[in-house]
Amino acid sequence: MDQHNLNEDNVSVSASVPSNIIKNMQLRVKTDRFYTIKRALNSKWIDGKYYKNVTINMYGSGNTGTFIRNAVTGERRNHRVGSADEDLYFSVSMCYGLDKLNGPVHLFYDTPSQYEKHQYVLLDPEITEKWYQRYNSIKG
Repeated sequence: MDQHNLNEDNVSVSASVPSNIIKNMQLRVKTDRFYTIKRALNSKWIDGKYYKNVTINMYGSGNTGTFIRNAVTGERRNHRVGSADEDLYFSVSMCYGLDKLNGPVHLFYDTPSQYEKHQYVLLDPEITEKWYQRYNSIKG
């Protein structure tokens, strides 16, 4: 397993990603921060289906000051990258070299569960719990 850092609550945590996923990634970068990756999964997923390979389309958000974009739908939100409102989202920086021009790809999800389903990964439950505690303290 390779360890990849996730930026969660300004604390560096890591999620395990099998080496075969990293080694077998094929990527295609399109304009407007739209990315496609193909991963070898070779396992049964939480939906009960077996997946040999998965294709993941995702939308990255821009640099500080740009509007946050949902990584799954591409919908732009009324909150900006780098603002306090950023904490309303589960965010991940993908440092796989997807965007050699702009650096790491910053992805924003509504919840940790949305991230897990979209990226075919499972987070440590402690990461999810910590995010919900922070989110609920903000939403009050």
